[in-house]
Amino acid sequence: MIRKLPGDPVLSFLMVGAISLFLYTILGDVPAGPPADAVSEWSRARVVSERVAALDATVAKALGEMDLQPEDLVGWNLDDPESNLRKLWQMEPLDQKNTSVIALYILNQNRAIDPETAWREAVSFVHYSSKYEVPLTLSVAVANAESHFNPDARSSYGAAGVMQVVWRIHSDLLRAHAGISNEKDLHDPEKGIAAGTLLLSRYLKAYGGTKRALARYYGGPVENYWAKISKNINRVVKYGLEPVI
Repeated sequence: MIRKLPGDPVLSFLMVGAISLFLYTILGDVPAGPPADAVSEWSRARVVSERVAALDATVAKALGEMDLQPEDLVGWNLDDPESNLRKLWQMEPLDQKNTSVIALYILNQNRAIDPETAWREAVSFVHYSSKYEVPLTLSVAVANAESHFNPDARSSYGAAGVMQVVWRIHSDLLRAHAGISNEKDLHDPEKGIAAGTLLLSRYLKAYGGTKRALARYYGGPVENYWAKISKNINRVVKYGLEPVI
């Protein structure tokens, strides 16, 4: 058993090459690139396999309905390790199920959204709704009403992103509590959801009721907006989302 690679860099490189060649020989493959690349590819394949096995069955089922495989989801995360997708593997089965439902719901509501963005948004809804203690059904319903989940959305008033947050009004709060440093960040699907969910949380605590909080969030007469949000909540619950915090 090799416990430590030799200190000589040339000898170390040769040993890595020999190990990679041995592994690929017994696996029936020939390295497509340099030995170090072969080891990296083998390591990635192992990580993908382990992470696929750790996903709840509802995730695989939802991906199948999108004509995708769990390996695609893992690949997105490995290509962008700082994405909120990494949080999926920290979630309980119910949260993974809700993430799957939301991802499918987003694509149902807006077919212009690509699957990777839908999953990034879905994970972010579950994560930030829990973090900021906002009902998950409410945050999803607001995003649907505001932008139909489009991270590129921008209003004539300057509201931006999935949750249509106005940077010039909320910049201090967002810098201090959401790690959002500029207006462009609001068009990131994950940061945009963080911003909107944080605002909903603040308004729910300040006004003591959902309708009054939504009036503050909307910034105008609330009756029509309240009806739209209520309809969206019922719609996503019927779609299969568990109405939990």
